[in-house]
Amino acid sequence: MISTELPILEKLLSIRAKLSAVKRDRSSYLKVEDIMPLRLEAETEMKALSELRGGRLLDESRELNRTDDVLDEILQMVSLCFLSLGKKRELPAIYSQVVAIKHIFDRLESFGVYEEQYLKPYKVKLDEINKILNVDEKSQVLPETVMQVLKYKYRQCVRIYEHLIDTIHEVDPELIPIRDSLLRIRHQLTSICCRSEYKPSDIIPLQEKIKEIDDKRENGKFLGQNNSIPPGQAVLVGLLENLYFWSHDLVIACSEDFSPSLQSIRERLLEIKNHLERLELTHKWTLRQTDLFTYQHQLHDIVKMKKVSSKFVDQNGQAPEGQTILEFLLNRCYRMIFILLSESVPVSEALTPVYNQLTTVRQCLLAVKKTGAPCSSEELYPYQMKLTSIESLRKDGKFYDDRGHIPEGKREEKICGWFHITETHHRVSYNCILGQALCVDLLEDCYHLLACLRDAATDDDNTSSSQQQTQETLSAN
Repeated sequence: MISTELPILEKLLSIRAKLSAVKRDRSSYLKVEDIMPLRLEAETEMKALSELRGGRLLDESRELNRTDDVLDEILQMVSLCFLSLGKKRELPAIYSQVVAIKHIFDRLESFGVYEEQYLKPYKVKLDEINKILNVDEKSQVLPETVMQVLKYKYRQCVRIYEHLIDTIHEVDPELIPIRDSLLRIRHQLTSICCRSEYKPSDIIPLQEKIKEIDDKRENGKFLGQNNSIPPGQAVLVGLLENLYFWSHDLVIACSEDFSPSLQSIRERLLEIKNHLERLELTHKWTLRQTDLFTYQHQLHDIVKMKKVSSKFVDQNGQAPEGQTILEFLLNRCYRMIFILLSESVPVSEALTPVYNQLTTVRQCLLAVKKTGAPCSSEELYPYQMKLTSIESLRKDGKFYDDRGHIPEGKREEKICGWFHITETHHRVSYNCILGQALCVDLLEDCYHLLACLRDAATDDDNTSSSQQQTQETLSAN
């Protein structure tokens, strides 16, 4: 690191420590006023660092140093804090999502070709990010230095995405069935290596399938109709050769020859993967988006352990066999983080319990409606009681948190103005009321579903009563 950057690094380390303290504090809900001063401090240091580097914070020709790493951690924590506050559509929240996509794309680029459908979720997210960048750049929502970093990370993702798409389009439609067969084998290899344990016998059948596809080549080419040689041979042959290598490497990873150094990394990655899988099941109730930073940080540390030709090394500085399993596990972990980030809703942490309860009640009512079976008033009573208890949290049409504050209400709008965020009034108001609006809409939808079920029960009771009277009349006659 350049010595002239040391004072800035020390200030960034101080900001990171303060953000970490805020992130760890679970005694109360995260508040905007906890984050905004630290965000402004970071922006000041970013401006100073940019001036020191001649106006460019990041440059592909310059190797990243410790200052860049600490700044990246700060931006990720601020970004995750914004997601925790329900500000999913505001520019600072974008950073952690772009970084997650970049890490995934680094793996995808090394793995080769994919189906276009597989890349679609990333394309949708990149398009969404691009719209926010364009609108907020015109409005000058953030300082130029912050925009520069966001756009730099975004362009990196777009470049890799375009390369992946170009690779897909190289393959002639006649060769798509072969490509899809190879991709299914790769998917099966990925699934196997994500297990805590597997045996060489799990890999051997897939190696046989790879050999069967390889045997379809004539003179090294996959032929089309009339013995033509369709375009895309290099892509398929490259994928085929990679599958041979990956399958062999995965056999090494479950043998006695597997490097102890790689095994320790593998165990760390499996532990992270297992934690993330549990979060996927329980995140609706337990996840604060800032919790994801811990896993991102651990994965970043593991990636930085790569040395020789971007490979992990052992105690002798050599790159042993068996690296594939680590790359597949890294990709799985980053994909799960991306999914968790994508599934975050624009509801503040203080409103999340209300939102989750309403979502659950709605799902239950929809399930009851789907059965088509009539419900008695007694059966619907628990849902009515739950909605009444949630309704009691509202005053003047707004939900309050346990401190008597209105989450995402006027208090936050004042704070936005105080920190001179130069958004339009409409944009600020929209962000402030969105969480409230979602909860109110859910509550009204639950009441509507409950009313429909009651009406159906009443109709059924009337029908039953009418039938009984008819039967009694016939019996009397």
